[in-house]
Amino acid sequence: MPQLTPTSRTRRPRGRALATLAAIAAMLGGSLALAPAANAAEAGDVTLTAPSSVAVGDTVSVSVDASATADLFAYDITVSFDSAVLAYDATSSVFPDGGFSSVAEDSGSVTFTNTRLGTSPGLADAQTLVTFSFEAIGEGSADIAITGLTLVGSEAGDTTSLSNVDSVTTTVEPAATTPTPTATATPSETATPTETATPTEDATDTTDSTDSSSTEGDLAVTGSDATLWIVIGIIALIALAAGAVLVLRRKAVKA
Repeated sequence: MPQLTPTSRTRRPRGRALATLAAIAAMLGGSLALAPAANAAEAGDVTLTAPSSVAVGDTVSVSVDASATADLFAYDITVSFDSAVLAYDATSSVFPDGGFSSVAEDSGSVTFTNTRLGTSPGLADAQTLVTFSFEAIGEGSADIAITGLTLVGSEAGDTTSLSNVDSVTTTVEPAATTPTPTATATPSETATPTETATPTEDATDTTDSTDSSSTEGDLAVTGSDATLWIVIGIIALIALAAGAVLVLRRKAVKA
């Protein structure tokens, strides 16, 4: 873990967030006056934790912890991040109970400010200074770092500023894709074989027999008619022959 390096110890608040802390503390009965500090606010080792890898769309939960606070009346934490890969969740920050807090987000960074109220004692022992979360919005490696930390004690002018406190790298991988299951064809029920039609007995073709009988009848009638005409023709010939004989005999008699 990077060494906590004090960058300044000052008798007056520095920066907008620190000025806000002083104003709130004074308004609520605190004693952040511009006077030498008897004891410095302590935080021990301040560490930042976050998952080493997530997938796009996942939540990245982050925690800032202090191993051994002492007389920590207020603090200001600036966390930088890769805004192309992570997006800060503005509703996610949680601070220790019994204080006033605010969050200021900028492009690629977010600042968490917290102070005790009135005559409340400063934080002591191991403390979680803030928890918050990002949403993983893109693929890649994202560095999350505490780039600034200001500690304020309950005594007037007790302010310590630190930089480059701790950092982690979270790798955002592509979102897992669930393969669309292919529809398995449900075997259709085996079709019941259709019953083979039982051949019916050959029906007597009444039409054909009727037609045949009719034809035969017609033929029979036609044959008898022809015989009749033949007989009539023969009789007629006989009659003619007989007539011709009579005529010849009469002519012979007259002769």
